[in-house]
Amino acid sequence: MEELRALIAFSRLKGLGMARKRRLLEEVSLIAPVFEGRVPAGDPILTREIASFEGWKAIDEELAQLGDMGAEALTIRDDLYPAALKAIPDPPLVLFKKGPLRTDSPALAIVGSRRATEEGMRLAEKIADTLSSVGITIVSGLARGIDGAAHRGALAGRGKTLAILGCGLDIVYPSEHGRLLRQIGEEGAVFTEYGLGERPLSGHFPERNRIIAGLAKGILVIEATEKSGSLITARLGIEYGKSVMAVPGSIFSDGSKGTNALIKQGARLVDTIEDIISECFPEIRIGNKLPIDMSEREGYIYSIVGHGKIHVDEVIEKSNMGAKDVMAILTLLEMKEAVREVAGGFYIKK
Repeated sequence: MEELRALIAFSRLKGLGMARKRRLLEEVSLIAPVFEGRVPAGDPILTREIASFEGWKAIDEELAQLGDMGAEALTIRDDLYPAALKAIPDPPLVLFKKGPLRTDSPALAIVGSRRATEEGMRLAEKIADTLSSVGITIVSGLARGIDGAAHRGALAGRGKTLAILGCGLDIVYPSEHGRLLRQIGEEGAVFTEYGLGERPLSGHFPERNRIIAGLAKGILVIEATEKSGSLITARLGIEYGKSVMAVPGSIFSDGSKGTNALIKQGARLVDTIEDIISECFPEIRIGNKLPIDMSEREGYIYSIVGHGKIHVDEVIEKSNMGAKDVMAILTLLEMKEAVREVAGGFYIKK
């Protein structure tokens, strides 16, 4: 416990940069003796920082609170600290974790716009569901839009998802993701480098993105503007030697300008789940799902409903069938989980 307390304290020394902290960790086998006065010779800044540190009581209270929450603190020297993170240039010295999921499974980061379209969120959810069902962990940042959809899709698979926060474990952000956060904490895992009570400040999110990129074997961007934070994650992925992929979008959509630019810069264009598998997880095979049992008329209406949104009036017009018959068939297809109704009278395939 003393070494854990010391490493948390060491990570919170304000006057030392991360590079200097990493060098010191390489020089000494234990940090606790450093706080007891055995400071490496010729390091007056470290001596001053240690002498002025007054956060011991707060650390003890935080560790007790983490225990009450069923959470834990992992240091970079712990065996359970994610091995993939240790390989990046600037890993956090301490991570706070809640949830049973380990980080030794192959992982894909799915990120994208907070103001995603219905099609984009459905796509993120479908990809995450399919990949999670074959044992791939989905990593994302719990933000609105694509992130939340990716987490929900993964939970529909096997619960293999990691949420990386830009705040403390005790803070729900965004507020509408409280239930999702609890579910991930029960079935997957939630990670953050920020202590309890730390608010989701704007500067935290670029820092958080390096953890998302570091944990994953590849990064998939779905819908991003030219200034999207998702592009920071993609750039970090490139720096870390990860596979970076993007789903192309309309040239007329601002929400696709970032993803299209990534593709122009060399990211792999993805238009099937098989593209992701071949790029990042060639050892994994995805079996075909059992076909949905449909009557001839149901199959006909199903063929009209595309992967993009289509309004019920357009389905009726294209089908040359009565409105009542089409509505009845769409209801049956919803019950069979073949299609889904979305806001405004639109339908999409699931």
